[in-house]
Amino acid sequence: MEAKMEKNNVLFRCKLFFCIFFTAILFFTAESRAEQSTSLLYGIPCKGMEIKKSSIQSGQNLSEILLAARVPYSRIHKVAKESKNIFDVRRIQAGKPYTLMYRLPKDNPDGPAEKCFFIYEQNAVDYVVFELGEKVRVYQKSHPLETVPQTAEGVITSSLTNAFADAELPYELAEKLSEIYAWTLDFYHFRKGDSFRIVYEEKYVNDKLADVGKILGARITYQGKEYYAFYYPDGENSGQYLDEKGRSLRKSFLKSPLKFSRISSGFSLKRLHPILNQYRPHPGIDYAAPSGTPVLSVGDGVVEKVNYNSSAGRYIQVRHSDRYMSQYLHLSKYAEEIKTGCRVSQGQVIGYVGRTGLATGPHLDFRFWIDGKAVNYLVQDDIRLAPLEKKELRKYLAQTAPLKADLDIDKIKHYSAQNNTRRNLIR
Repeated sequence: MEAKMEKNNVLFRCKLFFCIFFTAILFFTAESRAEQSTSLLYGIPCKGMEIKKSSIQSGQNLSEILLAARVPYSRIHKVAKESKNIFDVRRIQAGKPYTLMYRLPKDNPDGPAEKCFFIYEQNAVDYVVFELGEKVRVYQKSHPLETVPQTAEGVITSSLTNAFADAELPYELAEKLSEIYAWTLDFYHFRKGDSFRIVYEEKYVNDKLADVGKILGARITYQGKEYYAFYYPDGENSGQYLDEKGRSLRKSFLKSPLKFSRISSGFSLKRLHPILNQYRPHPGIDYAAPSGTPVLSVGDGVVEKVNYNSSAGRYIQVRHSDRYMSQYLHLSKYAEEIKTGCRVSQGQVIGYVGRTGLATGPHLDFRFWIDGKAVNYLVQDDIRLAPLEKKELRKYLAQTAPLKADLDIDKIKHYSAQNNTRRNLIR
């Protein structure tokens, strides 16, 4: 009996020993892994280095920071020279965070740093690394980004920006939404009770919100009507926004403001004026046509000017969006309903061809402006987007169907649960 008890005690001790032994192995392995993970910072081995995290002070420069880490001035001069094509050190801004990692020689603690890394955070995603050691080099890197779909909705009581502020959404997101619908909606005429729903991207760095990405889908209720927008990548370019039927939200401009005409003079930075006999810029396109030929607005917009001057004669100026504007010069008369401030639609008759102002014969001088600059309308293919082909349209409708379903339900649920929790944790 005693021998059996002794045997059981030996087995128990053996089991206890092995349990403690393997627990210790697991513990030290975990410690080793933790040590290994903390020995890398910005992808740089930093074990045994002094590490300082701070932000650039007003009036502070790179030399001041590096001299404090005992980096020789010769290296500082060299790295500043090496960095010019990558990042000009004179662009370092007060308030930006930085990390300084350096190692002093063990045998000469008062000597110059053996190795030093200065990491300057340009923004939440991008940073510049200045390496000062045996090698002196400068390179740019980015933190890994995690893109997460997020949802938001709100009701407009006064303006879109106020509705976004009430929902604690970034102003940048309101700007993105207004750009998408710039061709479709007048954002100054929202009514109380209009609403919006959007699915968009949030970009995270180390579980912290770093930036707002694309709007993937949107539904705006505007004056009792629904307006959809879905992002659709097109392979070569950055993509475009289409409605629920696959039509571009950037409404195509007409190829010409006249139905039947010929171009008598093109866009030119230097043209001999037929009347003044001087070389002057001609920032427009002349369409020769008989007097009285109807002139069409090339796109939807608001009439900004209905005016006359000695050079342009009778002319009309139409604002299509914040970016785009068109002008129609040398008109014989204006269409009856055209007045400053009235809205016009694409293809609407706004005036008639004439020869008022400095003109040798009846023609229309048509001018088109993008971001305040006159451009050659004939080469602006990007503002006349072609509709999707049938095969591409089927693909688009299949791709956007789940997103539209999310925007149409009573309360957006598809992404909200996990992302709202995450957002709250970050805040």
